[in-house]
Amino acid sequence: MKKNIFYFLLASILFSGCTKNDGPIPDDVELVRVFQPQVVKNGGSAAIDMTNLAGFQGKFDVGVYRTTDIPPVKYDIVIRKTKKDSTNIKLIQAGVTTFPTSYTITAAQLATLFGAPITLGDNYDIGIDFYTQSGTKYEAFPAIGVGYGSGVANQPGASTSIRYSAICQYNSAVYEGNFVVIEDEFADLLPGDIVVLTRIDDTHFSYIYPSGINPKPIVVTVNPLTNAVTIAKQKFGTAFTWEPSYTNPNAETVGADPLNVVSPCDKEWGALINYTIDQGGFGRTFYLKMKKQ
Repeated sequence: MKKNIFYFLLASILFSGCTKNDGPIPDDVELVRVFQPQVVKNGGSAAIDMTNLAGFQGKFDVGVYRTTDIPPVKYDIVIRKTKKDSTNIKLIQAGVTTFPTSYTITAAQLATLFGAPITLGDNYDIGIDFYTQSGTKYEAFPAIGVGYGSGVANQPGASTSIRYSAICQYNSAVYEGNFVVIEDEFADLLPGDIVVLTRIDDTHFSYIYPSGINPKPIVVTVNPLTNAVTIAKQKFGTAFTWEPSYTNPNAETVGADPLNVVSPCDKEWGALINYTIDQGGFGRTFYLKMKKQ
């Protein structure tokens, strides 16, 4: 009996909350069909290289995700600058009515638009505020919530915004010429000494380490995607100048140490280098760091 009473009470609670308007979409909710904006990079620069601001060209197209949708009345192209917790939104172009349309933006335009120079770590997001046929405005970067709703940007091929980040991109032209020694734990170079770097190609440069008799250049390899440097094991002379019995000295970087890196914005580079000799019995690891003169 107690079980039957419980079922009756549960059924009463469930059905008492229902109305004829209930269902997947209640009758008193009005459906409005809107299109989905699309903004994509179209060639140009992938990021803002702080070592070559004048060379930045952000090329992008604005349009619609599905061309069969009801078209918008107009677009406003907006850009958001973010760094850490700060956010600032500016208007690039108001009242766009042709889709798709191509645009190009430069570093000088970004600096003028936000009234401040571009600095390392700045992010610039480009999106679209759009207006439906009914006059409703939807923002790309609303103060609360996600632009256009959660999950919209995750659809296959969808791109509701694009980002240009200010980075220190590797520039091989920086890593040639005179470099001043900042630190050499091996002490064969002293702070203030000058070392000449020779550019080999877009991802390699070399230098002469002074403690090698009959010196050979040490070749440094740079990964331009991460700015990490490596030195494959190589001989840099026939013997050490300070100990000729230590013949065929070698140099190589130690693993993927975070010290093995170029810093293009600061025009510096450094590496944790292991020095050995072919006959064994000697092996030392020392940090070397230089800055362009």
